[in-house]
Amino acid sequence: MKRITSVIAIMVLSFSCLQAQERIVKIDFESGSFYNNPKVPFDNSFVIMGETGKEIEFVKANISYEGKNYNLHSFVWNRIEQNKSETFSIVIPPVLRSNTKYDFEIITYRLITPLQKENLVKNVEDRVRFLLMNNIYFDGKNVVVNKPKEVYNKLNQLITESFKHFESKNFIPIQAPSSLVLEELKKQSDFRFGRFFKRTTQMERDDIAKEFVSEKVEHLVALIKSELAPFTNSQLVQHHRHVNVKSVETDKEPFTLPVNIGMYAWDKTASINNTSVHNINFTPGVGLTIPFNNKSQLISRSRMFDSFGFSAGVLLKPVVDNNGIEFLTPGVNLPVYTGLGFRVFKVARFNAGVLILGEKGNQGFDNLSVIPTAGLALELNLWMGIKK
Repeated sequence: MKRITSVIAIMVLSFSCLQAQERIVKIDFESGSFYNNPKVPFDNSFVIMGETGKEIEFVKANISYEGKNYNLHSFVWNRIEQNKSETFSIVIPPVLRSNTKYDFEIITYRLITPLQKENLVKNVEDRVRFLLMNNIYFDGKNVVVNKPKEVYNKLNQLITESFKHFESKNFIPIQAPSSLVLEELKKQSDFRFGRFFKRTTQMERDDIAKEFVSEKVEHLVALIKSELAPFTNSQLVQHHRHVNVKSVETDKEPFTLPVNIGMYAWDKTASINNTSVHNINFTPGVGLTIPFNNKSQLISRSRMFDSFGFSAGVLLKPVVDNNGIEFLTPGVNLPVYTGLGFRVFKVARFNAGVLILGEKGNQGFDNLSVIPTAGLALELNLWMGIKK
């Protein structure tokens, strides 16, 4: 008996280990593809694994919808000092959608040397200085900053472009240019220099203005450099190579329709003594939702809202106005609603739509009225419980 119990326990443990084992997807850098063109899971995590040289310190995996130019998710592998292997593995959590195609971008990075970092910082400093010198000038009366907001945006773009092939192993973000730089640009734009130029010749005026512009530019360059320092003083890695793996499919999920069970608000007015009287109430309702295949950037990045879709169903009781008259949809004998909405926190759906109503006992469709409704419902998968 003990032997049978032990065998059963081993079998259960082995099955649990198999269930918990993550699927491994291997990247081939030479062909720019995953080996054997596998499908990837959507409801379980999986591992992207690849071979690298010992000089590779950092690997990033960017995931986007097929053919889209924005990243949905980014995950990294960051070598620790004790790891001397020539392979990397990036764990991808269950964040993908079933029966959907994705593009994967895998980028490897090497650590830059102190001299390379010094040259990088100097190059960025020179480019910032050049941009500022072309946008701060003397107009004959005052030293002017040419549209401070535009100059600030150009600085932001310049810095982003300068460091787009670099990452911090310490995960320190770039925080330049800050709002302080914009304020310094605006402050200079509002300043008037007339009092400095009294009783001076044109040549003296030009020399003073030139010196002032130079000082202002150097002040801004030093400010931006100090804001970049936390990032540039960290361990920087530089883009080494990358591959794009296109049209990777996820596993298919059995087709199901989400069922909504919740409360719906409505406002039915009635005329009493030539006065419109409102009757606002809530009624339970059930319905189905047809999700749209929406791949918008807003929805894909939202942690609260997802699964935009069309819903339709019935309220479980008639709508009643202040005269006690009941309203429902002819032919159904319950109020029918339709609407559009978002799923909230993966388990609830907010819908906004309309009720199609006719007075109870009237089987015709001539005197139908349409009133707005809004509801919050628990969303259940038709076959498998709470929808994932």
